[in-house]
Amino acid sequence: MKMPFDKNSHIRVVKTIAEGLMEAGALENYLELGVRACNCFNVVAPFAKTAYAVEIKAVNKKYMRATNGIYYGRSTNQFFMEIPNDLKFDLVFIDAQHKKDASLLDFANAFPHVSDNGIILLHDTYPPSKEFIDDHCNDCWETASEIRNTCKNDCEIVTLPFYYGITIVRKCNRQLMWK
Repeated sequence: MKMPFDKNSHIRVVKTIAEGLMEAGALENYLELGVRACNCFNVVAPFAKTAYAVEIKAVNKKYMRATNGIYYGRSTNQFFMEIPNDLKFDLVFIDAQHKKDASLLDFANAFPHVSDNGIILLHDTYPPSKEFIDDHCNDCWETASEIRNTCKNDCEIVTLPFYYGITIVRKCNRQLMWK
């Protein structure tokens, strides 16, 4: 399958969603799990009042340019054990480990911290071929199916079949939050 994008094209999708939330006045806290060189984080963080970056490997300080960013150099699981229970995020981007069990744990840890009508994005959930499963996306594509089967009463979910797959999960208990 021909790839009409590069490995960083997903950043445009995350940025567009963040921009829309900001314009609607609905993006106070942004969380990114797995920031690596901060390529996505630096683009998206300015749309939020506060942005949280979590990466288990040390991130070179020169990479993080977001002035509103708070960096946590620890595992995603440790991060969730350390933050206050009442801390809520309006947008979460999960791109840490590309394994089903790890991404499901990240989702399970993040979901209680997502505001009503908040959005969780998962990356690498639609590998374009078997080669991408073997060397890039691993089995985290199964995460979207698992979430769809277990959380259908608490959220809406759709997987976009491009940019290695971006799954959008909106936490809601009804379509129109104001109604």
